[in-house]
Amino acid sequence: MQKAMAAMGWFRNLWHRLFKKPPRELVAFPEIFEHFQTLLQAHQKVMEIIADLGEKSGGDYVFDRKYLVDQVHQLEDLLLRLVKDLNLISGNRHMALYAALDRILLPLEAELRGRLSLTEEMPYVVELSLAPLDLPELLGGKAEILVEISRRLNLPVPDGFVITTRAFRRFMEHNHLYERIHALLVAWTSGELDLTQVSRQIQYAILAGVMPQEVAREIRQQAQTRPFWAVRSSAFGEDEELSFAGLHESFLQVPRSGVLEAVKKVWVSLYSPEALSYRQRMRLLGEEAAMAVLCQEVINSRASGVVHSLDVRSLDNDRLVIYAYPGLGRTVAQGLANLDRFVVERHPPFHIKESEVALKEKCWRPAAAGGEEEVALSQEDRRRPALEEKDLETLARWSQTLERYFKRPQETEWALDEAGRLWILQSRRLAAPQTVKLPDIRQVCSHYPVLIREQGAVAHAGVGAGPVFVVSSDQELESFPEGAVLVTRYTAPWLAPAVPKAVAIVAEQGSPAGHLATIAREFRVPTLVGVENAPALLPQGQEVTVDTHNRMIYLGKVTELLRYELIQSTVFEDAPEFRLLRRILKRIAPLYLTDPLDPNFSPEGCRTVHDVVRFVHEKAVQELMDLPRFLRRFKEARLFTLDSEVPLGLKIWDLGGGVDPEAKGSHITAAQLRSRPLKAFWEGLSQPGVWSTEPVPVDFKGLMASLTRPLGEGPGAPPYAGINLAVVTEDYLNLHLKLGYHYNLIDARMEPEAHHNHIYFRFVGGVTDPERRSRRARLLADILSRYHFKVDIKADLVLARLLHLPQEEIRRRLIALGQLVGFTRQLDMQLKSDEDIGLFLESFLQRLEPAEGPQSP
Repeated sequence: MQKAMAAMGWFRNLWHRLFKKPPRELVAFPEIFEHFQTLLQAHQKVMEIIADLGEKSGGDYVFDRKYLVDQVHQLEDLLLRLVKDLNLISGNRHMALYAALDRILLPLEAELRGRLSLTEEMPYVVELSLAPLDLPELLGGKAEILVEISRRLNLPVPDGFVITTRAFRRFMEHNHLYERIHALLVAWTSGELDLTQVSRQIQYAILAGVMPQEVAREIRQQAQTRPFWAVRSSAFGEDEELSFAGLHESFLQVPRSGVLEAVKKVWVSLYSPEALSYRQRMRLLGEEAAMAVLCQEVINSRASGVVHSLDVRSLDNDRLVIYAYPGLGRTVAQGLANLDRFVVERHPPFHIKESEVALKEKCWRPAAAGGEEEVALSQEDRRRPALEEKDLETLARWSQTLERYFKRPQETEWALDEAGRLWILQSRRLAAPQTVKLPDIRQVCSHYPVLIREQGAVAHAGVGAGPVFVVSSDQELESFPEGAVLVTRYTAPWLAPAVPKAVAIVAEQGSPAGHLATIAREFRVPTLVGVENAPALLPQGQEVTVDTHNRMIYLGKVTELLRYELIQSTVFEDAPEFRLLRRILKRIAPLYLTDPLDPNFSPEGCRTVHDVVRFVHEKAVQELMDLPRFLRRFKEARLFTLDSEVPLGLKIWDLGGGVDPEAKGSHITAAQLRSRPLKAFWEGLSQPGVWSTEPVPVDFKGLMASLTRPLGEGPGAPPYAGINLAVVTEDYLNLHLKLGYHYNLIDARMEPEAHHNHIYFRFVGGVTDPERRSRRARLLADILSRYHFKVDIKADLVLARLLHLPQEEIRRRLIALGQLVGFTRQLDMQLKSDEDIGLFLESFLQRLEPAEGPQSP
């Protein structure tokens, strides 16, 4: 028996030595406090850098590549500090974050190294629908523009794929052509060889080259999906500031078996005599040429043509011109016949002012075996307009959308298929006549009445004009018209669907770093935020001109300023530094980790810098919130108990400045609170009538659900469910409340500078059946939406967030959250039907928030 006991003891000791982790040593509280404070400071600094980068992308500041390099390197240092501090607080339980940093930061460094090193990581072939944005170096100008039109503006573009500039470079390297081409170009520029000889030798070398197997395999794989393709050039710079119009080859109705050869013919056109001469005139001959190739579905066109978003014959008439002809676009592109010409107003409802219908005899159609053929038109079709009035209206509207987005007059090629659907084939800058003389724009503007002068902050630079449309609710958003000026009190996330339709945005509150400002920059919509009393100063329906460059809003339409912006001003979005900034922001600013309860909320789920910061902050707070374990680990943590008529037994952990320094003992009153966010929340919670102690009537179904629902059930129930705890500083609050079976978390920052501020709110739980708990969640979401929170619901889990509002607005919403927590804590018992949601919503708005409720713009 003794031997058996000894053997068991030996195995128990072995088990502890091999598998039992040694207990952590107690750590002095000041040390942990210092790490937590350092983490919060680094978190704040990272958020400031993200906000600053966002503001720079609005066009109101000048910066260079060095600024971007410095900011990214500073982000790297701060992220390492954040991860280090979190692991020091948690006992190295989040070491996987270092791998996440490598995964995010290494591509950022590659972006900063320049386009050649970047494209080495990119594909040889990519589907048009999956192609990356803001990479004309990879896709070429024409394909890049079509990706923007399709993905950002949601306008119809024929499907297809892009053979990227990486494939072109791989072909050139595989056939050792770079050195030979360079030598021939030197011989031409020095006068040793003439242009025709040089062009012919380069083109023969390319046509004789062998396509690398890996490139050919990817092209064939994509080409097999359709019998015929339009194979078109997409050189870097093409259709952007440099037109290359008509200099590079395109081929229609190419059979799938001929795509590889057609690609080489497009590449060859990069070195035609005309293309070489153009590049020499543009001083581009010394740069490394690169050609992507765009392969698209062939549109069997009933008609095709071009839209000029501005009538270049008469810039003063505020009209656009649409040219049309039956069949494929060859007749239009090559000027082979007279075209139908329609002059249309540049604003809704796009009235037709002039109509010239040409006599037509022949047109080009796709040939059955591939290629094109010329066919005769019937007598009826010869005199018929190529377009109906509804199609003219659609093209006019698209033309103005494209012009607003690209901030330049546009020449847009279109096609009308046999089913009557319109498609955009390409769009490029429309060159205005060189003889145009624009007036002194400052003097002209001085004659227009000014409604708002030098107010607000620029979220995106530009000029837009249209009727004012004030939006204060989702219902009003649904009727927002195309071409209006969006005016709102708050830059709430739910306004996002109106952004692509707006010609300008003016908000009374908000920050250039906010969510709506980010979307406005994505769609290049001129935006001013922080314009005091904007909804009152800009009446509904009044036509105004918004000049965010100078932070001015004029009464009426300042036509001269709009024309100046279109023709003469610089389009900052197309500068290389802005393109680079937009690319790196995609790896920095988006937030994908929004729900801490999601299984993907992990180091492996971090996709951006913002994700890492969110994860670190959440886990650091969780470490401090796990109070029982925390108290076992740390010494000298002093907690106060808040004495109040509201029976919460709230424990307060002051990290500095949150409680009156003269407070004695372990109990304090509300008057001794110094934490601004906690004071605001408590003000709402403790208002008369908010915290009811009266019993709530329970029906049989609710009673049975409450009896069978175990305490702590549900994915949102925290491990420290039995403790009501507030961790505070003067301007920070992290509050965990357990009210019966309900769990509330509020994380808030309330500083004088708006871009530091936020509120995160999480609610989960309930005592009744899932259907009633779901109703309670929907009621919470409806109320929070009235306060312009962005709200997500998953069953009985409610997640809400609000960012970058001024201190006073944050205070108002924390008061409302205090009211809300008290008002709804027993409501799931009473929400017996969906109709009750609306009744209790009105009850809350009418009874509890007259002084602090949401205000309409």
